Amino acid sequence: MTMLKAEAKKIVIARLDEVFKPLGYKRKLTDGIDYFRVTDQHTDAFYALLTRDAIEGSGYYRGYSEVNEMLFAVQQQISRPLFVFWDEKKKYLMSIHDYSVVDEWGAYGEEAFSVKYRKWLSIDSPKALNDYLDWYISYLLGEGQKFLDYYAYLPNVLKKMDELDKTNTYWGADAVGILDHGSDPYFSGLVISKLCNDPKFEEKLERLNAYYSKDEHEEDLYAFEKLKKILERVEPRYNV
Repeated sequence: MTMLKAEAKKIVIARLDEVFKPLGYKRKLTDGIDYFRVTDQHTDAFYALLTRDAIEGSGYYRGYSEVNEMLFAVQQQISRPLFVFWDEKKKYLMSIHDYSVVDEWGAYGEEAFSVKYRKWLSIDSPKALNDYLDWYISYLLGEGQKFLDYYAYLPNVLKKMDELDKTNTYWGADAVGILDHGSDPYFSGLVISKLCNDPKFEEKLERLNAYYSKDEHEEDLYAFEKLKKILERVEPRYNV
């Protein structure tokens, strides 16, 4: 007998609340089940999404307050809406994402739970769901927490961006990237570069000047020019 979605939702909420609310996370019900924790420096978040006999559990997202203040200043001019986590009082942009949890499908009983699969089929019983949640919680508290710990220091994000540049890989590439699509990786990446006093800032700027000068990207050119003017007034906060 297939488990009802309402029953599955109760199980997920009970299991995740038990672990993550004591760690300072808040829960918000949207299309999925969002958890986020806000400090002065960071906003950390993840979500679980239930569909019929399936579940999706995201890797961690992190937003940086010092990055977001500049992204929000140009948000209205960007053609594609920025994805946000939000509560009743405030919206939170996410700068980075743990792409090691890959956007692929696995099937309960056929593959072992791992970060190779973000979405799981055949989650059709309380046992299947609890088995998945055992693994998902262990990931969030283990490898996921290591991701947050390492990227607590913003220059480590820049380091990853430069590693991706060596292979001409998009900063927001699935499976291997670092910058979250929801904040526009080029915009957030340029802000991070400036804040970190990146010696390659001008190189990155010129590359993005060329990108946004192309006809197919001109709809975001105004927002990009506005961001550049903001960054001209920004003093670096780190020294890599």
